[in-house]
Amino acid sequence: MGDRLHLPDSELTAAGASLGTAAQEMSAGSSGRPSGSWDSLSGIGGAVDEYLRGVALARDALADAAKTAANTVSGLMSDSAELDAYLAQTVYSGYAVSKGTK
Repeated sequence: MGDRLHLPDSELTAAGASLGTAAQEMSAGSSGRPSGSWDSLSGIGGAVDEYLRGVALARDALADAAKTAANTVSGLMSDSAELDAYLAQTVYSGYAVSKGTK
């Protein structure tokens, strides 16, 4: 049975360390990913690498979108406060309350 799957302990140890590093990096909020080639027994290493690059790109895009949205909301809140202050200074307080005649 020479065609058996052979996984040396050193390869498994390296894979475990790489997965541990990836988990630690992700939980720490880092955008890094394990370095090295993505060789695999089934030949899917290139597809896995492309997927991980897509995940990193999506994460960066979401971070940029969140930053833009936060800045926009902050600007809107500032504009609202300025408008409130301007209205308080400009509009006579008795203006809105008047007794109408029928």
